[in-house]
Amino acid sequence: MECLLTLDVGTTSLKTCVFDADLNLLGHFSEEYKLLTPDPNRVELDPETYWEASKRGIKQALEAAGVNPGQVRGIAITTQGETLIPVDRDGRVLHKALVWLDARAEEEAAVITGKVDADEFYRTTGLPEAGPACPISKVLWFKRHMPRVYEAAYKFLLLEDFLINRFTGKYVTEQALMTSTGYFDINKGVLWKEILEAFGIDPGLFPEILPCGAKAGSLKPEAARELGLKEDTCVFTAAMDQVASAVGAGNIKPGMVTETTGTALVIAATTLKPDYDNASKVTVYRHFDMDRFILLPYSPTAGIVLKWFRDSFCETETEKSRQKGVPVYRLLDEMAEGVPPLSCGLTLFPHFAGMYSPEVNTRAKGVLFGIGLDTRKEHVIRAILESIGYMLRENIELLEGMGLEISEVRSLGGGSRSRLWNSIKADILKKKLIEMESEESTSLGAAILTARALGLYPSVEAAIEKSVRTAGIYSPSPDNSAVYEKGYEFHKKLYSGLKQLFEEAV
Repeated sequence: MECLLTLDVGTTSLKTCVFDADLNLLGHFSEEYKLLTPDPNRVELDPETYWEASKRGIKQALEAAGVNPGQVRGIAITTQGETLIPVDRDGRVLHKALVWLDARAEEEAAVITGKVDADEFYRTTGLPEAGPACPISKVLWFKRHMPRVYEAAYKFLLLEDFLINRFTGKYVTEQALMTSTGYFDINKGVLWKEILEAFGIDPGLFPEILPCGAKAGSLKPEAARELGLKEDTCVFTAAMDQVASAVGAGNIKPGMVTETTGTALVIAATTLKPDYDNASKVTVYRHFDMDRFILLPYSPTAGIVLKWFRDSFCETETEKSRQKGVPVYRLLDEMAEGVPPLSCGLTLFPHFAGMYSPEVNTRAKGVLFGIGLDTRKEHVIRAILESIGYMLRENIELLEGMGLEISEVRSLGGGSRSRLWNSIKADILKKKLIEMESEESTSLGAAILTARALGLYPSVEAAIEKSVRTAGIYSPSPDNSAVYEKGYEFHKKLYSGLKQLFEEAV
């Protein structure tokens, strides 16, 4: 039996999955790692951490799947975007990885923003601005603050590129991952050399750009020995994690939308022609091919708000979950189910770390409004669930205002496993919400691209038809939707009233 290996390298964990040729998940293994934060603006990680986790993950996932290493036909890697690693000509690391959360390049971002026309930058890169997370800002930071590293660098690699290089020795990247760099022309699918040259950055410092789902190379002998795999096993590009997740949920046609409620809320909408003239300047990513794009509004705080409340105020429920052997979030759902819509007048504003969509307001904070002497934990829990539903609707309406016709929303992430949360979202949206069967949509998307590249399927569409299935459909309740319409309007009024106060807050 031939199988496919995928590595999903996230911010704080790496998940390895094994799929058969029919794209059934046979086994998986996940390992967490801790980021290094030497000061508030710096978020780093030793790149060897990713490599060592990859080695352990492959071994454990193959054992869980009961698969012989010789049966692995292809390997695909999907990763977070924007994490940057400089290496020399031999692939040796010159500095710790600057994780996408790293904000040390604020000055460089301001320099780029001040010199490059904002409209041209958006139309070329699909990014509303060159923030400190952008690799172009980080490369310029190395050039200005660590010239020895910059001069010694043969390539500046993104995380997927780095691991592909460790696996194969090749210096390659792919189009979807390049989207968030600030030096990639998403319309032409090539380096934006003009912006690099404007800041004295050599375009030769970046790897060859391949399509998503293309053969990058074969395992080099030393990598095969360390990974415990057969030499010459094919390694493929995949797509950056948000794009791979969209593919794994079947979100590849106009009008299709996925929402991922994990730590953050990420909405992905497929389109064939981005509207660069829209005042909202929604982030545009390259999809898995040259014919499609993804619109990507997001908020950095969604599921993490519920986690914050659990960790801060639900010690009793956490202990009860241990005793009963059930997930604590299931207990929190059961508590919230007994509360009527609108949480007895309690409203939460969920932007605990600033608002980034439908508008940018980095000074926004979380607010709990309407607390009374009768307020209990279950009211707050439901208010949190409802607030993310309101935030989701704001962004769906933003996309509809750009001309997208959206009939259904496909739900991914840990939040999609809550039936209560799915029902609340459907009621607030007044649209069908579809829960997907696979909990590993990102890994499945990478496997789909690899299976197509190996010729196991004639197209991505054919692979999706074979492997992407739904687990549940949540239709809106007319009665609840009417109630939530009032709650949604109040949610928007609450922000209008708070907006000036956020500016004045000390």
